Amino acid sequence: MEGFGTKDIIYIISGIVAVVVTFLGTKHKLKEDIRDNNDVLNKDIHKLQLEMKDLKHRDELQQQVIDQIGKQIDGVIPKLFEVLNQKNNGRK
Repeated sequence: MEGFGTKDIIYIISGIVAVVVTFLGTKHKLKEDIRDNNDVLNKDIHKLQLEMKDLKHRDELQQQVIDQIGKQIDGVIPKLFEVLNQKNNGRK
């Protein structure tokens, strides 16, 4: 046995080249996938932030309406009690 021949060295080198090419291709593909996922996630986050602002604005508007109705009712309820008391006193 002579040891390593030219065919063996070419076989080993081609194996090493295949491993390196596969590693670099996978690394490049992973970087693209991560970049694409990052872009998608950033878009989703931005959309959720806009939805959150919209919901907060709606909540503030609803609270303003509730406050206005509360102020109107505060003025009407005492008058309503007065009218009811007058009717009840008139029946007695």
